[in-house]
Amino acid sequence: MANRKSETLLQRIADVNDRLSPKQSQIAQYVVKNYQKLAYCTLSELAQASKISETTILRLVSALGYGGFPDFMFALRKEIEKDTATNHSMGKFELKRGKYKFPEDTCQAVFDLEMQVLKETLAKADKEKHSNAVDLLLQAPSVAIVGFGANTCCSQALAYGLQVMRPNVKIIEQISVTEGNIIQDIPEASACVAFSTPRYPKDTQFILEKIRQQRQTKIIGLSDSILSPIAPLCDIFFEIPIKYVTFSDPNAAFMAMIHSLLFGLYLRDPQNIKRRIKDYDSYTKEYGYYLNDSLNLVEF
Repeated sequence: MANRKSETLLQRIADVNDRLSPKQSQIAQYVVKNYQKLAYCTLSELAQASKISETTILRLVSALGYGGFPDFMFALRKEIEKDTATNHSMGKFELKRGKYKFPEDTCQAVFDLEMQVLKETLAKADKEKHSNAVDLLLQAPSVAIVGFGANTCCSQALAYGLQVMRPNVKIIEQISVTEGNIIQDIPEASACVAFSTPRYPKDTQFILEKIRQQRQTKIIGLSDSILSPIAPLCDIFFEIPIKYVTFSDPNAAFMAMIHSLLFGLYLRDPQNIKRRIKDYDSYTKEYGYYLNDSLNLVEF
């Protein structure tokens, strides 16, 4: 048998298929036929879709030589990425010749880029996973938000909204004793939201691996590709296929996704969240936080 480290998922299935049990072979063939649709599938979702038990799936994962289901899913995503011939470097936004004249069209080019990313993100958005993410943010006893470097603008935007709408929201933007205590004190069945864009901060990866081990915490990830290093660690993953004209991340789609999650949260529990928003509004007016505090907040 060839060196398994160099083999793809489909190659491994072909190598061992004649030695699998009937049920293992059944799930293997299901994966072969449907792997392009399974990029964000959880173990329970795969079991339900294939009508094969989770135990049998895990036995197949072991028979294929993977250390666990996350490793299996990462190999599956690599198959999809290989099929689509995605460039593994930072995606470049093509500035079509003749369309732009610089520097006059700088604004137009960047807005075109942001709108393209928005359209691609919406096309890839899964309504059920979005709904599950909203439910998790509502029901979890606490929420930790992770974003380092250029991703702090996203983590701060989400933290600001969530802290108004629900209690027990913490933000992790650096590694120190304080952040270590936050991770240590995360209650069981909490939620974590993580942002990671190319070239993927090591600190984000380190924190998520620690959180993954912590009391069944569920992780919602937002990154650029199914081959993002955070993808195997996530229970719910949103792909935002960003492109670049420089090193600067286009963030419009990330902010739109944040906005949609916050609005979804409001719609789940409007009575309690409306009360918290009014309390926040009263607090800001009492302390004169805003220059114009006579504007009333919009109500849906």
